[in-house]
Amino acid sequence: MTRFGLVASVLMVNYLLVAGSALVAGTNSDFSSQRTCEPIRIELCRGIGYNETSLPNIVGHELQSDANFTLQTFFPLIQFGCSKQLKFFLCATYVPMCTTKVSMPIGPCRSLCNTVKNRCHPILQGFGFPWPSALDCNRFPEENNQEHMCMEGPGEPLEGEVLVSDRPSCQRLQKSNLYVQLNRSGRCAPLCDADILFEQNEKHFAEVWLTSWSVAALGTAIVATLCLILSTKRWDKSLMPLVISHCLVTVGWAVRWLAGRNATACGYDPQLPGVALLLTDGLSTAPCAATFLLRYYFGLSAAVWWMILCLRWSKAVRRQLNAELGSPSDLHAEKPDSSHDTLFQLAAWGIPALLTVIVLVARLVDADELFGSCFIGNQSDKALLTFVIVPLLTSWVIGSGYLFTAYLRKRSAAPPLVHNLPVHIHGMGKFLFIYAVPSAALLMLMFYDGSGGRGGPSKLPLGGGSVGGCGGIGGGGVGGGSVYKQSMGPKLGGFGGGPTSTYSTASYQTVCPQNSLVSVSIGKLPPSRHGTRKYPSHSHINRKPRSYKMSTQTISLTGNETVL
Repeated sequence: MTRFGLVASVLMVNYLLVAGSALVAGTNSDFSSQRTCEPIRIELCRGIGYNETSLPNIVGHELQSDANFTLQTFFPLIQFGCSKQLKFFLCATYVPMCTTKVSMPIGPCRSLCNTVKNRCHPILQGFGFPWPSALDCNRFPEENNQEHMCMEGPGEPLEGEVLVSDRPSCQRLQKSNLYVQLNRSGRCAPLCDADILFEQNEKHFAEVWLTSWSVAALGTAIVATLCLILSTKRWDKSLMPLVISHCLVTVGWAVRWLAGRNATACGYDPQLPGVALLLTDGLSTAPCAATFLLRYYFGLSAAVWWMILCLRWSKAVRRQLNAELGSPSDLHAEKPDSSHDTLFQLAAWGIPALLTVIVLVARLVDADELFGSCFIGNQSDKALLTFVIVPLLTSWVIGSGYLFTAYLRKRSAAPPLVHNLPVHIHGMGKFLFIYAVPSAALLMLMFYDGSGGRGGPSKLPLGGGSVGGCGGIGGGGVGGGSVYKQSMGPKLGGFGGGPTSTYSTASYQTVCPQNSLVSVSIGKLPPSRHGTRKYPSHSHINRKPRSYKMSTQTISLTGNETVL
Protein backbone atom coordinates (compact mmCIF):
# COMPACT_ATOMS: atom_id res chain seq x y z
CA MET A 1 0.00 0.00 0.00
CA THR A 2 1.40 3.42 -0.91
CA ARG A 3 1.64 6.41 1.33
CA PHE A 4 -0.98 8.13 -0.78
CA GLY A 5 -3.47 5.29 -0.48
CA LEU A 6 -2.97 5.14 3.29
CA VAL A 7 -3.44 8.87 3.76
CA ALA A 8 -6.41 8.99 1.42
CA SER A 9 -8.26 6.35 3.41
CA VAL A 10 -7.40 8.20 6.62
CA LEU A 11 -8.63 11.51 5.31
CA MET A 12 -11.96 10.04 4.18
CA VAL A 13 -12.67 8.88 7.72
CA ASN A 14 -11.25 12.07 9.15
CA TYR A 15 -13.51 14.42 7.24
CA LEU A 16 -16.59 12.58 8.42
CA LEU A 17 -15.34 13.13 11.95
CA VAL A 18 -14.39 16.75 11.31
CA ALA A 19 -17.87 17.53 10.04
CA GLY A 20 -19.36 16.34 13.32
CA SER A 21 -16.84 18.27 15.36
CA ALA A 22 -17.48 21.41 13.35
CA LEU A 23 -21.17 21.23 14.28
CA VAL A 24 -20.22 20.87 17.92
CA ALA A 25 -17.82 23.76 17.57
CA GLY A 26 -20.61 25.98 16.28
CA THR A 27 -22.49 25.59 19.52
CA ASN A 28 -19.43 26.41 21.61
CA SER A 29 -18.01 29.31 19.62
CA ASP A 30 -19.08 31.84 22.23
CA PHE A 31 -16.39 31.77 24.86
CA SER A 32 -17.53 32.04 28.41
CA SER A 33 -16.25 34.93 30.44
CA GLN A 34 -15.99 32.72 33.52
CA ARG A 35 -13.00 30.67 32.44
CA THR A 36 -10.29 29.28 34.63
CA CYS A 37 -6.76 28.67 33.41
CA GLU A 38 -5.22 25.22 33.73
CA PRO A 39 -1.68 23.98 33.05
CA ILE A 40 -1.02 22.49 29.63
CA ARG A 41 -0.68 18.73 30.06
CA ILE A 42 -0.24 17.89 26.37
CA GLU A 43 3.36 16.93 25.70
CA LEU A 44 3.33 18.18 22.12
CA CYS A 45 2.41 21.71 23.20
CA ARG A 46 4.79 22.15 26.10
CA GLY A 47 7.48 24.79 25.75
CA ILE A 48 5.79 26.70 22.94
CA GLY A 49 5.80 30.06 24.74
CA TYR A 50 2.93 29.75 27.23
CA ASN A 51 2.09 27.24 29.93
CA GLU A 52 -1.66 27.56 30.60
CA THR A 53 -4.79 27.06 28.56
CA SER A 54 -8.54 27.20 28.94
CA LEU A 55 -11.22 24.99 27.46
CA PRO A 56 -13.50 24.60 25.56
CA ASN A 57 -11.37 25.57 22.59
CA ILE A 58 -12.51 26.96 19.26
CA VAL A 59 -13.31 23.51 17.88
CA GLY A 60 -15.39 22.42 20.86
CA HIS A 61 -13.09 20.25 22.95
CA GLU A 62 -13.79 20.51 26.65
CA LEU A 63 -11.04 18.17 27.87
CA GLN A 64 -7.32 18.29 27.19
CA SER A 65 -7.38 14.55 26.60
CA ASP A 66 -9.73 15.08 23.63
CA ALA A 67 -7.55 17.86 22.27
CA ASN A 68 -4.46 15.71 22.72
CA PHE A 69 -6.07 12.86 20.81
CA THR A 70 -6.72 15.18 17.87
CA LEU A 71 -3.26 16.74 18.00
CA GLN A 72 -1.61 13.34 17.84
CA THR A 73 -3.25 12.73 14.49
CA PHE A 74 -1.42 15.77 13.11
CA PHE A 75 1.96 14.43 14.19
CA PRO A 76 2.80 12.93 10.77
CA LEU A 77 1.98 16.24 9.08
CA ILE A 78 4.22 18.05 11.57
CA GLN A 79 7.04 15.66 10.80
CA PHE A 80 6.41 16.11 7.09
CA GLY A 81 7.70 19.65 7.58
CA CYS A 82 5.27 21.50 5.33
CA SER A 83 5.34 24.50 7.68
CA LYS A 84 7.61 25.44 10.53
CA GLN A 85 4.64 27.09 12.27
CA LEU A 86 2.24 24.16 11.96
CA LYS A 87 2.90 22.86 15.47
CA PHE A 88 2.43 26.29 17.04
CA PHE A 89 -0.72 26.92 15.02
CA LEU A 90 -2.28 23.61 16.05
CA CYS A 91 -1.43 24.12 19.72
CA ALA A 92 -2.79 27.66 19.63
CA THR A 93 -6.01 26.30 18.14
CA TYR A 94 -6.58 23.25 20.32
CA VAL A 95 -5.01 24.52 23.57
CA PRO A 96 -5.28 28.32 23.29
CA MET A 97 -3.31 30.57 25.57
CA CYS A 98 -4.98 31.55 28.83
CA THR A 99 -4.04 34.42 31.14
CA THR A 100 -5.82 35.98 34.10
CA LYS A 101 -5.31 39.42 32.54
CA VAL A 102 -7.59 38.61 29.62
CA SER A 103 -11.07 37.14 29.93
CA MET A 104 -10.94 35.38 26.57
CA PRO A 105 -8.52 32.63 25.51
CA ILE A 106 -5.96 33.74 22.96
CA GLY A 107 -5.80 31.65 19.80
CA PRO A 108 -3.97 32.02 16.48
CA CYS A 109 -4.32 34.99 14.17
CA ARG A 110 -5.76 34.64 10.70
CA SER A 111 -2.40 35.49 9.16
CA LEU A 112 -0.80 32.55 10.97
CA CYS A 113 -3.56 30.25 9.75
CA ASN A 114 -3.18 31.47 6.17
CA THR A 115 0.58 30.99 6.25
CA VAL A 116 0.25 27.43 7.47
CA LYS A 117 -2.59 26.73 5.06
CA ASN A 118 -0.63 28.03 2.06
CA ARG A 119 2.20 25.62 2.85
CA CYS A 120 0.27 22.54 3.98
CA HIS A 121 -2.92 22.75 1.93
CA PRO A 122 -1.18 21.58 -1.28
CA ILE A 123 -0.20 18.39 0.49
CA LEU A 124 -3.82 17.69 1.39
CA GLN A 125 -4.93 18.65 -2.12
CA GLY A 126 -2.58 16.02 -3.43
CA PHE A 127 -4.89 13.49 -1.82
CA GLY A 128 -8.02 15.19 -3.15
CA PHE A 129 -9.17 16.86 0.08
CA PRO A 130 -9.74 20.53 0.95
CA TRP A 131 -8.50 22.35 4.01
CA PRO A 132 -10.45 21.08 7.08
CA SER A 133 -13.46 23.20 7.94
CA ALA A 134 -12.54 23.02 11.63
CA LEU A 135 -9.41 25.00 10.78
CA ASP A 136 -11.12 27.56 8.55
CA CYS A 137 -8.95 30.66 8.72
CA ASN A 138 -11.98 32.97 8.67
CA ARG A 139 -12.82 31.77 12.18
CA PHE A 140 -9.71 33.40 13.62
CA PRO A 141 -9.17 37.12 14.37
CA GLU A 142 -7.80 39.06 11.42
CA GLU A 143 -5.13 40.76 13.49
CA ASN A 144 -3.95 41.16 17.06
CA ASN A 145 -5.58 44.23 18.60
CA GLN A 146 -7.34 45.37 21.77
CA GLU A 147 -10.67 43.94 20.67
CA HIS A 148 -9.46 40.51 19.56
CA MET A 149 -6.14 39.33 20.83
CA CYS A 150 -4.41 36.55 18.89
CA MET A 151 -0.96 35.04 18.34
CA GLU A 152 0.90 35.61 15.08
CA GLY A 153 3.43 32.81 15.52
CA PRO A 154 7.22 32.63 15.24
CA GLY A 155 7.34 33.18 11.47
CA GLU A 156 8.52 30.98 8.62
CA PRO A 157 12.20 30.46 7.75
CA LEU A 158 13.88 32.85 5.34
CA GLU A 159 13.65 32.22 1.61
CA GLY A 160 16.14 29.60 0.54
CA GLU A 161 16.36 28.01 3.97
CA VAL A 162 15.82 24.29 3.68
CA LEU A 163 13.58 22.36 6.01
CA VAL A 164 15.19 19.07 6.99
CA SER A 165 13.68 16.61 9.41
CA ASP A 166 15.78 16.16 12.55
CA ARG A 167 15.28 12.42 12.57
CA PRO A 168 16.79 9.55 10.61
CA SER A 169 14.64 8.28 7.78
CA CYS A 170 14.38 5.79 4.94
CA GLN A 171 14.43 8.48 2.26
CA ARG A 172 17.63 7.11 0.71
CA LEU A 173 15.57 4.12 -0.45
CA GLN A 174 13.47 4.18 -3.58
CA LYS A 175 9.76 4.10 -2.79
CA SER A 176 10.58 5.26 0.72
CA ASN A 177 6.88 5.83 1.39
CA LEU A 178 6.47 2.05 1.53
CA TYR A 179 8.86 1.66 4.48
CA VAL A 180 8.65 2.09 8.23
CA GLN A 181 11.71 3.04 10.21
CA LEU A 182 11.57 0.98 13.39
CA ASN A 183 12.53 2.78 16.57
CA ARG A 184 14.01 -0.26 18.27
CA SER A 185 16.55 -1.16 15.58
CA GLY A 186 16.62 1.83 13.26
CA ARG A 187 16.02 -0.49 10.29
CA CYS A 188 13.65 0.22 7.44
CA ALA A 189 10.90 -2.39 7.30
CA PRO A 190 8.74 -2.58 4.16
CA LEU A 191 4.99 -2.72 4.51
CA CYS A 192 3.79 -6.30 4.26
CA ASP A 193 1.71 -5.96 1.09
CA ALA A 194 3.84 -3.27 -0.54
CA ASP A 195 4.72 -3.87 -4.20
CA ILE A 196 8.26 -2.56 -4.12
CA LEU A 197 9.79 -4.65 -6.88
CA PHE A 198 7.12 -7.24 -7.66
CA GLU A 199 3.48 -7.00 -8.63
CA GLN A 200 0.79 -9.11 -6.99
CA ASN A 201 0.52 -11.43 -9.99
CA GLU A 202 4.25 -12.13 -9.79
CA LYS A 203 3.98 -12.91 -6.10
CA HIS A 204 1.06 -15.23 -6.78
CA PHE A 205 3.05 -17.08 -9.43
CA ALA A 206 5.99 -17.32 -7.03
CA GLU A 207 3.67 -18.79 -4.39
CA VAL A 208 2.45 -21.47 -6.80
CA TRP A 209 6.01 -22.17 -7.94
CA LEU A 210 7.28 -22.41 -4.38
CA THR A 211 4.48 -24.71 -3.28
CA SER A 212 4.93 -27.06 -6.23
CA TRP A 213 8.67 -27.45 -5.88
CA SER A 214 8.51 -27.65 -2.09
CA VAL A 215 6.14 -30.60 -2.28
CA ALA A 216 8.27 -32.28 -4.95
CA ALA A 217 11.51 -31.69 -3.04
CA LEU A 218 10.03 -32.93 0.23
CA GLY A 219 8.71 -36.10 -1.38
CA THR A 220 12.03 -36.80 -3.10
CA ALA A 221 13.98 -36.17 0.09
CA ILE A 222 11.78 -38.54 2.08
CA VAL A 223 12.18 -41.30 -0.53
CA ALA A 224 15.96 -40.81 -0.61
CA THR A 225 16.15 -40.95 3.17
CA LEU A 226 14.13 -44.16 3.34
CA CYS A 227 16.32 -45.76 0.67
CA LEU A 228 19.46 -44.96 2.64
CA ILE A 229 17.94 -46.27 5.85
CA LEU A 230 17.13 -49.59 4.19
CA SER A 231 20.52 -49.84 2.48
CA THR A 232 23.34 -51.88 4.03
CA LYS A 233 26.20 -50.47 1.96
CA ARG A 234 28.81 -48.52 3.84
CA TRP A 235 29.10 -45.72 1.31
CA ASP A 236 25.35 -45.30 1.26
CA LYS A 237 25.42 -44.89 5.03
CA SER A 238 28.09 -42.21 4.69
CA LEU A 239 25.62 -40.16 2.65
CA MET A 240 23.02 -40.27 5.43
CA PRO A 241 23.95 -36.95 7.18
CA LEU A 242 23.98 -35.07 3.86
CA VAL A 243 20.63 -36.46 2.74
CA ILE A 244 19.00 -35.91 6.14
CA SER A 245 20.24 -32.31 6.17
CA HIS A 246 18.67 -31.65 2.78
CA CYS A 247 15.50 -33.40 3.87
CA LEU A 248 15.17 -31.01 6.80
CA VAL A 249 15.87 -28.05 4.51
CA THR A 250 12.87 -29.11 2.43
CA VAL A 251 10.87 -29.35 5.66
CA GLY A 252 11.72 -25.69 6.21
CA TRP A 253 10.24 -24.82 2.84
CA ALA A 254 7.22 -26.97 3.68
CA VAL A 255 6.69 -24.96 6.88
CA ARG A 256 6.70 -21.82 4.77
CA TRP A 257 3.96 -22.91 2.35
CA LEU A 258 1.89 -24.60 5.05
CA ALA A 259 1.92 -21.49 7.27
CA GLY A 260 1.30 -19.12 4.36
CA ARG A 261 3.04 -15.99 3.20
CA ASN A 262 1.66 -13.44 5.66
CA ALA A 263 1.90 -15.72 8.69
CA THR A 264 5.56 -16.37 7.90
CA ALA A 265 6.91 -13.10 6.54
CA CYS A 266 4.73 -10.42 8.15
CA GLY A 267 4.33 -9.18 11.69
CA TYR A 268 3.34 -6.20 13.80
CA ASP A 269 5.59 -3.80 15.63
CA PRO A 270 4.42 -2.98 19.18
CA GLN A 271 4.39 0.73 18.33
CA LEU A 272 2.26 0.15 15.21
CA PRO A 273 -0.43 -2.32 16.25
CA GLY A 274 -2.46 -1.88 13.07
CA VAL A 275 0.24 -1.94 10.39
CA ALA A 276 1.59 -5.24 9.03
CA LEU A 277 5.29 -5.09 8.21
CA LEU A 278 7.67 -7.39 6.39
CA LEU A 279 9.74 -8.92 9.17
CA THR A 280 13.23 -7.68 9.93
CA ASP A 281 13.47 -9.79 13.08
CA GLY A 282 13.04 -13.50 12.49
CA LEU A 283 12.24 -14.20 16.12
CA SER A 284 8.96 -12.29 15.88
CA THR A 285 6.90 -15.20 14.55
CA ALA A 286 7.25 -18.94 14.99
CA PRO A 287 6.86 -19.85 11.28
CA CYS A 288 9.56 -17.37 10.30
CA ALA A 289 11.96 -18.62 12.97
CA ALA A 290 11.29 -22.27 12.07
CA THR A 291 11.75 -21.64 8.36
CA PHE A 292 15.05 -19.87 8.95
CA LEU A 293 16.42 -22.43 11.40
CA LEU A 294 15.67 -25.40 9.16
CA ARG A 295 16.94 -23.78 5.99
CA TYR A 296 20.01 -22.06 7.38
CA TYR A 297 21.31 -24.51 9.95
CA PHE A 298 20.79 -27.68 7.94
CA GLY A 299 21.80 -25.94 4.73
CA LEU A 300 25.19 -25.08 6.24
CA SER A 301 25.44 -28.58 7.69
CA ALA A 302 24.83 -30.05 4.24
CA ALA A 303 27.63 -27.91 2.80
CA VAL A 304 30.05 -29.06 5.51
CA TRP A 305 29.04 -32.71 5.09
CA TRP A 306 29.64 -32.47 1.34
CA MET A 307 33.12 -31.13 2.05
CA ILE A 308 33.76 -34.04 4.45
CA LEU A 309 32.55 -36.55 1.86
CA CYS A 310 34.94 -35.03 -0.67
CA LEU A 311 37.77 -35.53 1.81
CA ARG A 312 36.79 -39.14 2.47
CA TRP A 313 36.38 -39.88 -1.23
CA SER A 314 39.79 -38.41 -1.98
CA LYS A 315 41.37 -40.61 0.68
CA ALA A 316 39.47 -43.66 -0.59
CA VAL A 317 40.74 -43.11 -4.14
CA ARG A 318 44.28 -42.78 -2.88
CA ARG A 319 44.01 -45.96 -0.80
CA GLN A 320 42.49 -47.96 -3.65
CA LEU A 321 45.17 -46.86 -6.10
CA ASN A 322 47.94 -47.58 -3.60
CA ALA A 323 46.45 -51.02 -2.98
CA GLU A 324 46.41 -51.76 -6.72
CA LEU A 325 50.06 -50.77 -6.87
CA GLY A 326 51.00 -53.42 -4.30
CA SER A 327 50.10 -52.06 -0.89
CA PRO A 328 47.20 -54.29 0.19
CA SER A 329 47.32 -53.00 3.70
CA ASP A 330 46.18 -49.60 2.46
CA LEU A 331 42.94 -51.06 1.19
CA HIS A 332 41.64 -51.59 4.70
CA ALA A 333 43.39 -48.66 6.32
CA GLU A 334 40.25 -46.96 7.54
CA LYS A 335 41.48 -46.24 11.01
CA PRO A 336 42.46 -42.65 10.19
CA ASP A 337 38.92 -41.92 8.93
CA SER A 338 37.36 -43.56 11.97
CA SER A 339 39.61 -41.63 14.29
CA HIS A 340 38.42 -38.39 12.72
CA ASP A 341 34.72 -39.19 12.87
CA THR A 342 34.25 -37.25 16.09
CA LEU A 343 36.03 -34.24 14.63
CA PHE A 344 33.91 -34.42 11.49
CA GLN A 345 30.70 -34.63 13.51
CA LEU A 346 31.75 -31.64 15.60
CA ALA A 347 32.57 -29.57 12.53
CA ALA A 348 29.45 -30.53 10.57
CA TRP A 349 26.99 -29.84 13.39
CA GLY A 350 28.90 -27.42 15.62
CA ILE A 351 30.03 -24.75 13.15
CA PRO A 352 26.53 -24.18 11.69
CA ALA A 353 25.11 -24.12 15.23
CA LEU A 354 27.58 -21.41 16.25
CA LEU A 355 26.78 -19.28 13.21
CA THR A 356 23.06 -19.75 13.77
CA VAL A 357 23.32 -18.54 17.36
CA ILE A 358 25.28 -15.46 16.26
CA VAL A 359 22.69 -14.63 13.61
CA LEU A 360 19.80 -15.00 16.05
CA VAL A 361 21.48 -12.90 18.73
CA ALA A 362 22.28 -10.18 16.19
CA ARG A 363 18.68 -10.38 14.88
CA LEU A 364 19.72 -10.59 11.25
CA VAL A 365 16.87 -12.83 10.08
CA ASP A 366 14.52 -11.07 7.67
CA ALA A 367 11.85 -11.86 5.11
CA ASP A 368 11.95 -11.36 1.36
CA GLU A 369 9.23 -9.71 -0.66
CA LEU A 370 8.79 -12.22 -3.48
CA PHE A 371 8.53 -15.58 -1.70
CA GLY A 372 7.70 -14.38 1.80
CA SER A 373 10.31 -16.69 3.32
CA CYS A 374 12.74 -15.90 6.13
CA PHE A 375 16.49 -16.05 5.71
CA ILE A 376 19.59 -13.86 6.00
CA GLY A 377 20.62 -11.08 3.66
CA ASN A 378 17.28 -10.01 2.24
CA GLN A 379 17.86 -6.53 3.64
CA SER A 380 21.59 -6.56 4.40
CA ASP A 381 24.38 -7.34 1.96
CA LYS A 382 26.96 -7.61 4.73
CA ALA A 383 24.91 -10.20 6.58
CA LEU A 384 24.51 -12.19 3.37
CA LEU A 385 28.25 -12.06 2.71
CA THR A 386 29.39 -12.77 6.25
CA PHE A 387 27.01 -15.52 7.33
CA VAL A 388 25.99 -17.17 4.07
CA ILE A 389 28.43 -16.62 1.22
CA VAL A 390 31.66 -16.93 3.20
CA PRO A 391 30.76 -20.25 4.94
CA LEU A 392 29.39 -21.76 1.73
CA LEU A 393 32.34 -20.58 -0.33
CA THR A 394 34.82 -21.93 2.21
CA SER A 395 33.18 -25.35 2.19
CA TRP A 396 32.95 -25.39 -1.59
CA VAL A 397 36.59 -24.38 -2.15
CA ILE A 398 37.92 -26.98 0.30
CA GLY A 399 35.65 -29.74 -1.01
CA SER A 400 36.44 -28.89 -4.63
CA GLY A 401 40.13 -28.97 -3.80
CA TYR A 402 39.84 -32.54 -2.55
CA LEU A 403 37.78 -33.52 -5.59
CA PHE A 404 40.26 -31.97 -7.99
CA THR A 405 43.20 -33.61 -6.23
CA ALA A 406 41.57 -37.05 -6.41
CA TYR A 407 40.63 -36.48 -10.04
CA LEU A 408 44.22 -35.64 -10.97
CA ARG A 409 45.41 -38.74 -9.11
CA LYS A 410 43.00 -40.89 -11.12
CA ARG A 411 44.05 -39.25 -14.38
CA SER A 412 47.72 -39.87 -13.65
CA ALA A 413 47.16 -43.54 -12.77
CA ALA A 414 47.29 -46.29 -15.35
CA PRO A 415 43.90 -47.07 -17.01
CA PRO A 416 43.79 -50.65 -15.69
CA LEU A 417 44.18 -49.38 -12.14
CA VAL A 418 41.34 -46.91 -12.61
CA HIS A 419 39.05 -49.54 -14.11
CA ASN A 420 39.73 -51.82 -11.15
CA LEU A 421 38.42 -49.29 -8.65
CA PRO A 422 35.20 -50.39 -6.92
CA VAL A 423 31.95 -49.25 -8.50
CA HIS A 424 30.90 -47.28 -5.45
CA ILE A 425 34.07 -45.17 -5.74
CA HIS A 426 33.14 -44.11 -9.26
CA GLY A 427 29.52 -43.53 -8.28
CA MET A 428 30.42 -41.45 -5.25
CA GLY A 429 32.82 -39.33 -7.29
CA LYS A 430 30.21 -38.59 -9.94
CA PHE A 431 27.69 -37.66 -7.27
CA LEU A 432 30.09 -35.28 -5.53
CA PHE A 433 31.09 -33.62 -8.81
CA ILE A 434 27.46 -33.19 -9.85
CA TYR A 435 26.64 -31.72 -6.43
CA ALA A 436 29.43 -29.15 -6.86
CA VAL A 437 27.88 -27.66 -10.01
CA PRO A 438 24.58 -26.28 -8.56
CA SER A 439 26.47 -25.28 -5.42
CA ALA A 440 28.78 -23.15 -7.57
CA ALA A 441 25.77 -21.68 -9.37
CA LEU A 442 24.21 -20.82 -6.02
CA LEU A 443 27.37 -19.04 -4.89
CA MET A 444 27.61 -17.02 -8.11
CA LEU A 445 24.00 -15.91 -7.79
CA MET A 446 24.55 -14.95 -4.17
CA PHE A 447 27.59 -12.90 -5.17
CA TYR A 448 25.45 -11.32 -7.84
CA ASP A 449 22.79 -10.62 -5.26
CA GLY A 450 25.16 -9.16 -2.71
CA SER A 451 27.00 -6.96 -5.20
CA GLY A 452 23.77 -5.53 -6.62
CA GLY A 453 24.81 -6.46 -10.14
CA ARG A 454 21.32 -6.49 -11.58
CA GLY A 455 20.22 -3.30 -13.24
CA GLY A 456 23.57 -1.85 -14.34
CA PRO A 457 24.46 1.50 -12.79
CA SER A 458 21.46 1.43 -10.51
CA LYS A 459 22.84 -1.59 -8.65
CA LEU A 460 19.44 -3.19 -8.47
CA PRO A 461 19.95 -6.38 -6.47
CA LEU A 462 18.39 -9.78 -6.67
CA GLY A 463 16.04 -10.94 -3.96
CA GLY A 464 17.34 -12.79 -0.95
CA GLY A 465 18.65 -16.19 -1.79
CA SER A 466 18.57 -16.67 -5.55
CA VAL A 467 18.01 -20.39 -6.00
CA GLY A 468 15.50 -22.34 -3.92
CA GLY A 469 16.94 -25.69 -3.00
CA CYS A 470 20.29 -25.42 -4.83
CA GLY A 471 22.84 -26.50 -2.30
CA GLY A 472 20.04 -26.66 0.25
CA ILE A 473 20.47 -23.14 1.50
CA GLY A 474 19.25 -20.88 -1.29
CA GLY A 475 16.69 -18.18 -0.83
CA GLY A 476 13.86 -17.10 -3.03
CA GLY A 477 14.45 -17.65 -6.73
CA VAL A 478 16.34 -16.45 -9.77
CA GLY A 479 15.21 -13.00 -10.75
CA GLY A 480 14.07 -12.07 -7.28
CA GLY A 481 14.61 -8.48 -6.38
CA SER A 482 15.06 -6.50 -3.22
CA VAL A 483 15.28 -2.75 -3.36
CA TYR A 484 15.27 -2.43 0.37
CA LYS A 485 18.68 -3.74 1.35
CA GLN A 486 20.16 -1.66 4.10
CA SER A 487 22.78 -1.53 6.77
CA MET A 488 22.26 -3.87 9.66
CA GLY A 489 22.25 -1.18 12.32
CA PRO A 490 24.15 -0.92 15.57
CA LYS A 491 23.46 -4.40 16.96
CA LEU A 492 26.25 -6.20 15.16
CA GLY A 493 29.17 -3.93 15.79
CA GLY A 494 31.60 -4.26 12.95
CA PHE A 495 29.03 -5.57 10.53
CA GLY A 496 26.71 -2.60 10.88
CA GLY A 497 26.60 0.15 8.33
CA GLY A 498 24.18 2.75 9.56
CA PRO A 499 24.54 5.23 12.40
CA THR A 500 23.11 4.43 15.77
CA SER A 501 19.87 6.19 16.44
CA THR A 502 19.98 8.71 19.26
CA TYR A 503 16.21 9.03 19.49
CA SER A 504 14.09 7.48 22.17
CA THR A 505 11.60 4.80 21.26
CA ALA A 506 8.72 7.26 21.44
CA SER A 507 10.41 10.19 19.72
CA TYR A 508 9.70 9.39 16.10
CA GLN A 509 8.15 6.88 13.78
CA THR A 510 8.15 6.94 10.01
CA VAL A 511 4.67 5.47 9.87
CA CYS A 512 2.86 7.14 12.73
CA PRO A 513 -0.29 6.01 14.54
CA GLN A 514 -2.57 3.65 12.69
CA ASN A 515 -4.69 5.24 9.98
CA SER A 516 -2.38 8.20 9.58
CA LEU A 517 0.15 9.61 7.17
CA VAL A 518 3.42 7.95 6.28
CA SER A 519 5.82 10.77 6.96
CA VAL A 520 8.77 11.76 4.83
CA SER A 521 11.54 14.31 5.10
CA ILE A 522 11.62 17.60 3.23
CA GLY A 523 14.84 19.03 1.89
CA LYS A 524 18.23 17.64 1.06
CA LEU A 525 19.43 14.68 3.04
CA PRO A 526 23.16 14.22 3.55
CA PRO A 527 24.75 11.63 1.24
CA SER A 528 25.18 8.18 2.70
CA ARG A 529 28.66 7.25 3.86
CA HIS A 530 27.98 3.55 3.87
CA GLY A 531 27.49 2.67 0.22
CA THR A 532 23.71 2.84 0.29
CA ARG A 533 22.21 1.69 -2.96
CA LYS A 534 20.45 4.03 -5.33
CA TYR A 535 17.56 2.75 -7.33
CA PRO A 536 15.75 4.00 -10.42
CA SER A 537 12.59 5.93 -9.94
CA HIS A 538 9.28 4.11 -10.29
CA SER A 539 7.19 7.25 -10.23
CA HIS A 540 5.86 6.48 -13.71
CA ILE A 541 4.11 3.37 -12.42
CA ASN A 542 0.51 3.99 -11.45
CA ARG A 543 -0.47 1.71 -8.63
CA LYS A 544 -3.91 1.26 -7.23
CA PRO A 545 -3.97 2.25 -3.54
CA ARG A 546 -4.74 -0.54 -1.12
CA SER A 547 -6.48 -0.30 2.20
CA TYR A 548 -5.23 -1.94 5.35
CA LYS A 549 -7.45 -3.34 8.03
CA MET A 550 -6.83 -1.36 11.16
CA SER A 551 -7.82 -1.83 14.75
CA THR A 552 -11.06 -0.47 16.14
CA GLN A 553 -9.46 2.78 17.24
CA THR A 554 -9.86 5.44 14.56
CA ILE A 555 -7.16 8.07 14.24
CA SER A 556 -7.46 10.87 11.70
CA LEU A 557 -5.06 13.37 10.25
CA THR A 558 -6.55 16.76 9.81
CA GLY A 559 -9.24 17.64 12.30
CA ASN A 560 -11.45 16.80 15.19
CA GLU A 561 -12.77 13.34 15.60
CA THR A 562 -15.17 11.33 17.65
CA VAL A 563 -14.75 7.59 17.85
CA LEU A 564 -17.62 6.16 15.84
